[in-house]
Amino acid sequence: MCTTCNDARPTPASFRFFAEGCRFCASRRIQYLQRTLRLSDDETRKRCRLALAQALAQGLSEAEIRASAKEAEWALEPLQEGAKP
Repeated sequence: MCTTCNDARPTPASFRFFAEGCRFCASRRIQYLQRTLRLSDDETRKRCRLALAQALAQGLSEAEIRASAKEAEWALEPLQEGAKP
């Protein structure tokens, strides 16, 4: 279980920390850049590409990150059965 995802669970839209090596954190980081920060289109695109490149350097799947980042819900690792948020 990603502890950063767990910590972000109450307010993922405003949680500004993202664990390296977590696909959900990588996706949420891109969502945060696109949805929360008030940047120009060019700056948003530049920072999203950098975030994706950093995630890929960690060995994460580009297709999974892109798909998760496009979801309407904020990306968080699903809770395991019996785990507390």
